[in-house]
Amino acid sequence: MVSPGVGLFTLVLLLSFTLLVLGASKVARSISHKLFSKGHRVVDLVTGILAMLLGGIVLAFPLLGMSTLIFLLAFASLIYGIGSIVIGAWAAILPKWSRALHVLVGLLNIVFSFIVIASPAIGAVALVILLSVSFMVSGIESIVSAIE
Repeated sequence: MVSPGVGLFTLVLLLSFTLLVLGASKVARSISHKLFSKGHRVVDLVTGILAMLLGGIVLAFPLLGMSTLIFLLAFASLIYGIGSIVIGAWAAILPKWSRALHVLVGLLNIVFSFIVIASPAIGAVALVILLSVSFMVSGIESIVSAIE
């Protein structure tokens, strides 16, 4: 028997873990990439810490309810999206395609967050689709950043 509620609950927990990993990646990048400007590194550090805090809250209190978890992830996605856009705009050291990828990831995260805030029911379905795509692109972005 298929249970969408259990599947969505599992997805929310997995995505909150992903926020922890992506946040840690941003914090590590803010410390290790000395070629980036101080402003770039501060944005990475702040958005990374916020992503980890919000991901940790969701993992620590999963029984707050699915809607609360989804809204926390929407807010974290909004913060992460803003940070990615700022990095794409400021990081003159990055190639243009990499900066464009940062902006694309940021826009995707912001669009997702507004959909969830506007309609939690649609947001629950959109969660599966948009965050899956967003985190795949974010993973590619992290790999590309590590290679450079």
